[in-house]
Amino acid sequence: MGRELHFRCPLILDDAEENMTRESWFNALCYEVGLWAVTRWPSLAFNAWFKLLMAHCRQDWAEWKTKIVMEAVDKQTASLVEQWEKEERENKANALAWEAHKLFPEAKITPLPNAITPSVLIETAPPANASEAVKALGGELRITYQLPSSEAP
Repeated sequence: MGRELHFRCPLILDDAEENMTRESWFNALCYEVGLWAVTRWPSLAFNAWFKLLMAHCRQDWAEWKTKIVMEAVDKQTASLVEQWEKEERENKANALAWEAHKLFPEAKITPLPNAITPSVLIETAPPANASEAVKALGGELRITYQLPSSEAP
């Protein structure tokens, strides 16, 4: 009737998601502790028992370390994709604003990169001969996501 060590670290062990067993987690932890111990006591690296322990635990540590690094790479990749999508939306909205400025030079142009489809808001002032009621309402207001090219014949 031996006693079992009931150790669970919620940040490391997640049985539903991980393929590593408790033994392989323990081996990875031992390898990490071994690496720390060698930096603290360098002569330990020449100990035969220590070398055997490190050789035994290395495979599990490599699997764990690879998993950790790949999770970090996945997070960086998701962040980069999100950043690129945002930049692409801003570039498209700015290109639309440039086209709108060429077509409507007297209008106030506002790019809208966060709309469902990157768009542009075009505000023109009311004509000088417009009535007071029309001037009170303001000029023409357009929101568009496409403009005819100014170079078109």
